[in-house]
Amino acid sequence: MSRLSLSALALLMLSGCASMMPPSPEKLASLPVVEFPAAPPAGEFILKLPKGKPIPTHVVIDGTALASGADQTITATLPDDIYLYGKWLSEDGRTWKPAQDAIAVHVAVSLPSNAHPKPGEIRVTVDKVSR
Repeated sequence: MSRLSLSALALLMLSGCASMMPPSPEKLASLPVVEFPAAPPAGEFILKLPKGKPIPTHVVIDGTALASGADQTITATLPDDIYLYGKWLSEDGRTWKPAQDAIAVHVAVSLPSNAHPKPGEIRVTVDKVSR
């Protein structure tokens, strides 16, 4: 994985089964932690998204209904570190929970129309889940 996009992160966070048991502490302790955007090693690893550092997100708008599309990379930053391993997320690198129990991702698309007579908007909202 050379680059993690927000859409991939969203899919990761929306997938999984909350009733699954997290990997054992011994297994997680044995894995290397790779800080994004460093190239990961072969095999398994924990990905750390560091607070305050840009996370590039590739946005593509295309399709047969368009004469021209758009292709742009935008960035966002996190207020705190996040560690990711498969479908699991940790905020401290020690306590793990299903990613979907920690982060909620919502996507909304508004296109110009008579009900929305202004420029289109794609809004991706990423919220911490408080439970």
